[in-house]
Amino acid sequence: MHPARVLPVVVLLSVRCTDEQPSGFSATTPADTTAPITNPQSSFPDATDTVDPPTTTTGEPTTTTTGTTDALTGTTTDAASTSTTSTSTTTTSTTVETATTGPDTTAGVCGDGVVARGEVCDDGDADDADACLGDCTSGQALLVLAGAGTGPALAARFVPGPGWSVGELDVDLGETALVATHLGALGAGRRATADVDAENELFYTTWSKGQPDDWAPAQAIGAFGFGIDGPALAAVAETVTLAFLGTDFKHYTALWTDGAWAPFAPLPAGMPQVQAFGPSAAVLAPGTVETYAAYAGDNGKIFYSLKSSPGGAWQPSMQAPPPLVVSGLTPAALVDAEGDLLLAYVRAADGKIAVVKLLTPQNAWTVETVVDDLAITASELAFVAADDGAYYLAWRGYDDEGVYAVRGLDHDDWGAPFTVAEPATATLPPALARGTVGADAELVYVTGGALQHVRLVDEDPSPPAAVPGATGLKARPAAARVQLGG
Repeated sequence: MHPARVLPVVVLLSVRCTDEQPSGFSATTPADTTAPITNPQSSFPDATDTVDPPTTTTGEPTTTTTGTTDALTGTTTDAASTSTTSTSTTTTSTTVETATTGPDTTAGVCGDGVVARGEVCDDGDADDADACLGDCTSGQALLVLAGAGTGPALAARFVPGPGWSVGELDVDLGETALVATHLGALGAGRRATADVDAENELFYTTWSKGQPDDWAPAQAIGAFGFGIDGPALAAVAETVTLAFLGTDFKHYTALWTDGAWAPFAPLPAGMPQVQAFGPSAAVLAPGTVETYAAYAGDNGKIFYSLKSSPGGAWQPSMQAPPPLVVSGLTPAALVDAEGDLLLAYVRAADGKIAVVKLLTPQNAWTVETVVDDLAITASELAFVAADDGAYYLAWRGYDDEGVYAVRGLDHDDWGAPFTVAEPATATLPPALARGTVGADAELVYVTGGALQHVRLVDEDPSPPAAVPGATGLKARPAAARVQLGG
């Protein structure tokens, strides 16, 4: 880790809207780049092999995509289902046993605070609303959705100890988004059907901790809800916010409350009467009560908007200070424990990953921090805050099939990037979620159409593990951590 550095801040302005080393890199120029990039990125620690350069991807093979949505960890209430029906949409299931995460001891009783043989965890209390249930099994799970083209979308669940359960939704999806809610989780995606009249229509489904093996039947979101990029989701209290890029390249939002969707509404540009627009979808970042939306404009600048309450109105968009970014890629964003907004993005000039922070309540931006000179990509980023306050960024290699990550302690305090995997097959950008028992973060990615899972502890990734039965996938996965108890 690097010592924290104090950087000057820039007062927020409201506007209208190389030497090459052996590596998988070439001088390919990504979208919106003003000059060829000759990057010195070599394999990070734990690299295995490299492959020929692929084409740039942003999630789905044919479209740019949004970043994946960070999981919420708010206190849950009861076991009521978020669905109005108990009909399961899971048609197949595969469960894989995994080893417990605790030490192999023979003595001990559940509840004594010591992890014994047969226990996944033991926090010494009977609270079922935290990471460890009163019976010493995991109180949290990782949910994953992934599109399979014109086939049924994947719905998978990982619980430390029992392992993976894999099934299908009753709808075909391309790009997906997933967010934890107070009752379970909500997933959304654009249809990938061969029916041109239904392609890219927005659908959603819900998952309830009271019925963990079932997903509710998928339903259309609103009337004539079609998009060409996204969606993104964020949950605050009992409200979920949706954002997507419409077929007219304008940004739209909608609210889900009490099991129903409100009508679609425009995301405002710099003037409230003008609708925000751009080449790629917006990302959503939830705070305690507020929600931010951030997106790249046609001019290569990042803009952002804020609503100060779950059901509040969006403020006019303002310009963030980063230099030109790759506008075809949705930026990544999160709100930290102090309520500050962090933006991560890919610079247009050199493909490097950089971060800025909006300090609140000062309403001032820090200067840009380049994560690492070797942290370079032409794909979208995954960004998550761990329970201990650390950050993880993950990305696909610039012109190789590798998956890489970096851990940071602040916007300007990042460790060295490390290799998560170097597959020999075509790879889509990864997704991140907060960790369940035994990990700080969970990372999933699709390579060769198969879903892979990696657990991150500090800067140490576990070996990639194929998720049994999760094959035939064609889009970047979405992931979220959810509560099982409480």
